[in-house]
Amino acid sequence: MKERMFRVFVVFVLFCCMAPAGFGRGIHALAKPEETQSEDEDGGEEEEKDDKDEEDEDDELMDELEERRQNTLGEIDSLKSDIRSVEQKIQELKNAKSDLQTYISQLDRQVNSLESQIKDLETEIEKKKEEIAQKEEELEQAQAEADAQYELMKKRICYMYEKGQGSFLVLLLESESLSDLLNRADYAMQMSDYDRKMLDQLREIREAIAEHKRLLEEEEAEQESLLEELESQKAAVDRAISVKAQEIASYQSQINNASGEQGEYEKQLQEQEKLLEQVEYQIAAAAAAKAAREDGDGGASGFLWPCPASHRITSSFGPRQAPVAGASTYHKGIDVGAASGSAILAAASGRVTTSAYSGSAGNYVVISHGNGVSTVYMHASALYVSEGQMVSQGQKIAAVGSTGFSTGPHLHFGVIVDGSYVNPLNYVH
Repeated sequence: MKERMFRVFVVFVLFCCMAPAGFGRGIHALAKPEETQSEDEDGGEEEEKDDKDEEDEDDELMDELEERRQNTLGEIDSLKSDIRSVEQKIQELKNAKSDLQTYISQLDRQVNSLESQIKDLETEIEKKKEEIAQKEEELEQAQAEADAQYELMKKRICYMYEKGQGSFLVLLLESESLSDLLNRADYAMQMSDYDRKMLDQLREIREAIAEHKRLLEEEEAEQESLLEELESQKAAVDRAISVKAQEIASYQSQINNASGEQGEYEKQLQEQEKLLEQVEYQIAAAAAAKAAREDGDGGASGFLWPCPASHRITSSFGPRQAPVAGASTYHKGIDVGAASGSAILAAASGRVTTSAYSGSAGNYVVISHGNGVSTVYMHASALYVSEGQMVSQGQKIAAVGSTGFSTGPHLHFGVIVDGSYVNPLNYVH
């Protein structure tokens, strides 16, 4: 400071001695460097302050986005838990319904067996009725024959009683000989015996028919009782089937309600997945903006193909049909099909802004390369870098897998420029 003051004093003396007229200009010349230096110092301080404020704002934005991301992930986990619970409930209901259907099938077979027995028994009962009717006819016929025989016998007895001894005397007088007389007497006795035998025989036949008819009626009664029992069993089984069918309808209603509940959870899950995607997009955009100042040259030195094991593109950038439920219909990168475990390399040097897991992207990495450029690597089976880590071009950062919404082992590779996804094939070939 003393040296500087001395120099000023010398210059002041020289100006005073050699050029009095330029005194004012000399003073001005001496003063101007001081003012310029002060302005530079103030400008530098203001620039440093602006940079610090910008960094603070970036940090606050990243903290807010990360908090939103964590909240969304928590909501997704909760919804997935709810979906698993509903799926378990639906499976239990389906199992119970299946058990009931199996039981009803058994009851149906039992009903079919009972119906077959009832049909056979009804046929047997009908036959018994026909046999009883036939026996009744035979009994009536036997009774008629017995009645006729009895009438004949009565007539002969009455005739013999009315004629009395006169008839016997006529019999003796009309006999031509003793032998004829004996023959006539024997004939009369035989007729009497015949009548008795016929009556006995007819009575036995009538009694046999009546006994057979009685046995048939007993069998019919037993069959009617058995038929009533079988019909009662069938009615009970039919009621059981009706009750079980109502239970099945109840289970199906519960299944439908649970399926609707599951559908609502899945709808909410899709909304949360979309929200997570938006948040991750915002995080990537914010990280890209922050990285523009410190993470590299934005890939100006060139990008490296991120999966040396394969150059087979299975899904290109742009509109597409969703390969699985929940997947995007506008592909924001390219899919490179490769064997699980294949190396995933950093396409360019930069800073890892995200190394995490999400339901849609699976295990994924986002690397900022500066100047608003970032690359995204999704569906990995393993991650080898952590958030905040600096990586060099070609460094192994992950391994190919099939986590998240994925149809098979592959690498989803995306490029983000100033917060928007662009076609990666414009950067790698």
